[in-house]
Amino acid sequence: MDTSMITDLLIGVLALLGSLCFLVAAVTMSRAGDALTRINILSVATGLGMMLFILSAYVHELTTGFTWVATLMALVALGATVVVTTVASVTLARAAYRADGRLDPLTAYDDIADEG
Repeated sequence: MDTSMITDLLIGVLALLGSLCFLVAAVTMSRAGDALTRINILSVATGLGMMLFILSAYVHELTTGFTWVATLMALVALGATVVVTTVASVTLARAAYRADGRLDPLTAYDDIADEG
């Protein structure tokens, strides 16, 4: 098997897995009972799915040759994805809770209500 074929296959698999994360999240979000659950599901899709897209783009970049700049850009993008996804999820969840605090009856914990 040719090396470029393996690389193309790896790029495609990573991109497809990233797309699959978003598809599963979209389907699961439509079945969620409340806004907080939807936000939790969305954060997984954006966190894991975007990382897979970044890795796919990085592997594509490697096909032209290894550069430290591309590696640094990929690492910064991965780190920024983790930070932005986490902060955005918490901020969205708090805003959704403050706007409409109804939770799904199956929700076991209500930490924001305990904060006062």
